[in-house]
Amino acid sequence: MRSITDEQFRSWSHGLLRSDEESYAALFDASYDALFRYTLYITHDKAAAADILQDVYLKLWQVRESIDPDRSLRALMYQMARNYALNHERQRKRHAAEAIDDDHPSVSFDTVNDDELDAAMLKRHLERWISEMPQRRREAFMLSRFEGLSHEEIASLMDLAPKTVNNHIVLALQHIRRKLDGFREREFPTDSGLT
Repeated sequence: MRSITDEQFRSWSHGLLRSDEESYAALFDASYDALFRYTLYITHDKAAAADILQDVYLKLWQVRESIDPDRSLRALMYQMARNYALNHERQRKRHAAEAIDDDHPSVSFDTVNDDELDAAMLKRHLERWISEMPQRRREAFMLSRFEGLSHEEIASLMDLAPKTVNNHIVLALQHIRRKLDGFREREFPTDSGLT
């Protein structure tokens, strides 16, 4: 949703107020993938993320006449997705019936070249470094860097001050930078001992 302008969201808000199905369909098409990634980030379960988004879009249609076009529709949709996803996670943990699926495909060493292996390894490290962050910092970072939300939208979504959001993102970037520097030193040591 990063490339969608605030003006476009306002236009969709007005369309929803008029019960315009074309506006609703356009909003769905433009926002689904980003909301799916965000919901998947919380649930780690593709089927659950898809079910949650079904509920989000249904609820959005049900409350369409109460939407305020002067407020961020994007933030509202992320808030709804977040609430549904967190409710799902609470229920899942309460029932403890299903294990979380690790959704990362295994790497086949026979068919992958060195650059792909390096990229895959770095991606796994990055995911692990992000997962090591405190939950609120991780969420603010993901919303900013992967979903393209502004600090104000994140602040509204997470019920934080924009300055606190900024602090979370700065600390997240510092954490990743430190981890990346350590990774480079371990994986690509300098040849200072060779003459």
